[in-house]
Amino acid sequence: MKNVQRNYILGIVVLLSFAFFLITMYITDFKNGYSIGVTGVIGIVVVLTSVFQFATWGFDRKVQKDEMGKKVATISAKTSYHILTISLFVLWVADRIIFVRRNDFGNISLFAAICLSLVIFPIVQFFLARRYK
Repeated sequence: MKNVQRNYILGIVVLLSFAFFLITMYITDFKNGYSIGVTGVIGIVVVLTSVFQFATWGFDRKVQKDEMGKKVATISAKTSYHILTISLFVLWVADRIIFVRRNDFGNISLFAAICLSLVIFPIVQFFLARRYK
């Protein structure tokens, strides 16, 4: 048990120090007139994902594998799928309104992402249902 607590504290220290480093680096760049790039956004997303993943599960993999952990993962996956689909649709509509695109699909890659997000869930359900029959 003591080893788990030590790993948990070590993980918190590493994540928070990395987040502090990124935040100070981006604030310094902003003060110097540089804008944040793609790597900066990806870094922020990775740190946020790691912090929330660590805050949810910690180092105890047994919690993630038990019945409640599987239920939490299933519900969060389905909820995040619906949030993502709605967000993509809102972004696509906003893109069409902002850039006044009336006779075409608008942003093709965004439109393809919406179509893909609408199709993936039923396809996965189909194959999972076939596997259990």
